[in-house]
Amino acid sequence: MKFKNLSLNTKFTLSIILIIFAFCIIFSLLLYYQLKRKVIEDANEKTRIIITQIDALGNYVKEELRPAIFKLLYERGEKDKFIVEGMSTTHVRLSVMKRFNNKIEIYTYKRVSTDPINPEHKADEIHLKMINYFVKNPNLESWSGIVKNGEHEILMMAKPVIVEKDCLICHGKIEDAPKALLEMFPRSKDFDWKVGDVIGVETVYLPIASTLGEIKGVAISTFLFGAVSLFFLFVTLQGAFFSFVIKPLKRLSSLFRGIVSGHEPLNQTIEIKTRDEIGELILSFNQMSKYLYDAQEATKKYAETLQTIFEGITDPLALVNPDCTVEMTNHAYREWMSQGRAAVFTEPCDLNKLDADKFCPLYFLKKVIDTKKPLSEYWEGEDDRHYFIHFYPVFNEKNEVVKIVQYVKDITEKRKIEEQMRITEKLAAIGQLSAGLAHEINNPLGGIRLCFNNLMSTNMDEETKKMHIEVINQGLTKIQEIIKQLLDFSKQTELVISPVDINTLIENVLKLTDYLISKKDIKVVKNFSYNLPRIMVDPNKIEQVFLNIVLNAIQAMDGKGGILKIDTYIKDTKCYISFTDSGPGIPESILKRIFDPFFTTKPVGQGTGLGLSVSKSIIEQHNGRIFVETSSKGTTFIVELPIEK
Repeated sequence: MKFKNLSLNTKFTLSIILIIFAFCIIFSLLLYYQLKRKVIEDANEKTRIIITQIDALGNYVKEELRPAIFKLLYERGEKDKFIVEGMSTTHVRLSVMKRFNNKIEIYTYKRVSTDPINPEHKADEIHLKMINYFVKNPNLESWSGIVKNGEHEILMMAKPVIVEKDCLICHGKIEDAPKALLEMFPRSKDFDWKVGDVIGVETVYLPIASTLGEIKGVAISTFLFGAVSLFFLFVTLQGAFFSFVIKPLKRLSSLFRGIVSGHEPLNQTIEIKTRDEIGELILSFNQMSKYLYDAQEATKKYAETLQTIFEGITDPLALVNPDCTVEMTNHAYREWMSQGRAAVFTEPCDLNKLDADKFCPLYFLKKVIDTKKPLSEYWEGEDDRHYFIHFYPVFNEKNEVVKIVQYVKDITEKRKIEEQMRITEKLAAIGQLSAGLAHEINNPLGGIRLCFNNLMSTNMDEETKKMHIEVINQGLTKIQEIIKQLLDFSKQTELVISPVDINTLIENVLKLTDYLISKKDIKVVKNFSYNLPRIMVDPNKIEQVFLNIVLNAIQAMDGKGGILKIDTYIKDTKCYISFTDSGPGIPESILKRIFDPFFTTKPVGQGTGLGLSVSKSIIEQHNGRIFVETSSKGTTFIVELPIEK
């Protein structure tokens, strides 16, 4: 049985039980992990103190005691002697820790190596892993964590043993080692250690399995105690809930069923015994029953009014069955039926025998039944009149189309008016393009102005001046070209096609925008394919497209520096030119509108929104495509042009 079909009392009971169970589990888990974290922190601190003390003791032996003993032995002429108890840092550390363990047994100290002098200090598997860990991480001074030793978990703190210069006396060549040490621990080869090598590891660890077991016991006890306590609280609340909520609701539900079955009048009033939420619910029921009674009476009047409105609709409207029989019609529909209009149904039909290629109202009706979706179509009948036909499916409980609402409108006169307005719309489009002229010529004017400013305010050699003058001349020429291009766009003039090197067109655009790119601290990355064939395009118009895209990219990265990446390549007999900026990307809310004429996000006076619209028109004139990909990391405009063979 589904949860939504259960009674309110059962839902409440199950919900509270689930909440209690979840609360107890979450609280117990939080308690367990908090206690575990505290135990591990305390254990880490204690092991750190122990290993620090042992390390300090070893340093004392290494830095003071051992040098003093060496000096004393040398003065007495016994330089080949070696007193392990006072000169071996490992022996001293282990001996001191052994005495420490006589008082506190839970801590275990080890100092081992991969190749020790004393074979007893050979590293086991766990310590070999630690040695390799410190070899791979030479900057680490220590490590602590929980490791498994067989089936037991232990908390371990480890420090690497690093070879120092003094260590090589005993851990270096045989000839340098004291003879007494070689007699105690014979060996036949030199050690290969160098200063700075990780020779071994020293660890302090203690088992924590029993402590974690105790913590688990505390968490389980807490869970059981909380669950039992909350269960008794729930029983108390359940009794109160049944008395104050469930019982009155059952009485109210019984009255509802009586009204539905017809045994109780709709406009009756139920006595209100309390002033709480249940009392307010009964009051609302009384108000609702009165409202429904009034609505029932009003519906009868509304039905008559709706029938009058239905009949008064001047366009044909009907309820049609799947076999084309008309079940309900208004006056206009019946009048069209009497006139034999082709847009309405006048006789039964068999949709299974319909010619699928026949474009007619019968075809529309079948399509609505098959797709189960509304349909609106313009259709020209055999009577040379134009209709706008709407079909709306009506479904049964099995989601089957059982009836179709048909609405028809004669739009013959409207079509005539639209035909007459076509020339007017073309003139309006020309006016809209002319309004964007200032935007399109502003870009080369900006370059000209910058060059003039440089000529007036900067001392430069004759070659540089010539370059600036050439740029100004190119900009003025570009203004003429842009005006002509915009006029061509508005008039839809033919293209001036010639074979062109696409890479050269891009370089021309980059020269024109070089100052802006440098000023905005933008880096241009060119990944050109130099195997591109010369493509048949209008060079002036394609340059305008590239210029619009580059300027948009510069604006997208305004004040932030960035990277403009330009790629050219061939794929599937198409030439692709992509421009990728590192700006913030285009918001999803405006992405679908960027190619609309006069849509712009620039401040007033800085653009009319014609750039991308004009670019799209130019590319489509070349039988190409322009599309955009965007994300928070940047935007890519891709121009696709066909390669003529």
